[in-house]
Amino acid sequence: MVDRPTPLTAQAYEIKLNIATKAQLDDIARVAQAGFPDDPEWNYRFPDRKDHPKDNWKWTRREYEEFFEQPDKYTILVVATDTEDAANRTQASENAKVVAIAVWDTAPLTESKGGDLGICERRDADWRHMKAFAEALKEAFDKYFGRYKEKQYHLWLLATHPDYRRQGAGTMLCRWGMDKAKKDGYAATVFSSPMGRKLYEHLGFKSVGSIYVQAEHETEKLTVDCLEYNAGKDSSSSIFNYLLPWIWWY
Repeated sequence: MVDRPTPLTAQAYEIKLNIATKAQLDDIARVAQAGFPDDPEWNYRFPDRKDHPKDNWKWTRREYEEFFEQPDKYTILVVATDTEDAANRTQASENAKVVAIAVWDTAPLTESKGGDLGICERRDADWRHMKAFAEALKEAFDKYFGRYKEKQYHLWLLATHPDYRRQGAGTMLCRWGMDKAKKDGYAATVFSSPMGRKLYEHLGFKSVGSIYVQAEHETEKLTVDCLEYNAGKDSSSSIFNYLLPWIWWY
């Protein structure tokens, strides 16, 4: 179900960030399927995705479709490669391949109009874990980020295809929201797994706490870190800010 891209050398392509279009929906869903499985959160919520790939594809695709249906709330970004000569091109090439994605919630206090993503019917997921995850994140948002109210941009999702990590895509996707927050005098907030925390901290996010996701009567639990970037309180040195554009973690 998940496409594996043809390996390319660094000289063979460039990567560019753009606002996503709905024509890229399938590509976005494929990157999500390829990029999230090594995140503990996916294993926690979708433990049976390998046994039921059609269900996982259907509902992963539907999740991003719902983001597209709410443009006043969500901004979907993609980083794509292009093997053609960009200098001689006047429009997007058909060879462009989506390799990284992000969803920024630019109106976090506006209630999402999405559905339940098949929680009671999909076979790839553990509905108890999905429910516990959603409830824990809502509680954590109110506790750690609620003080910013509407003056924040929340990074809801970020994933890079494993074959294209450490080439700057994740940094580009993060910086889009960080720069927008700085310009507007807002904060940028994010929930992170332990594997993603390193990127956010190197970009200037600060940890404000952690939560545990745990379904009732179960011993298994998931750790989620809560981080914020507040440009007005950024204590990073000028040298760090100068070097920041060259730090490529994903």
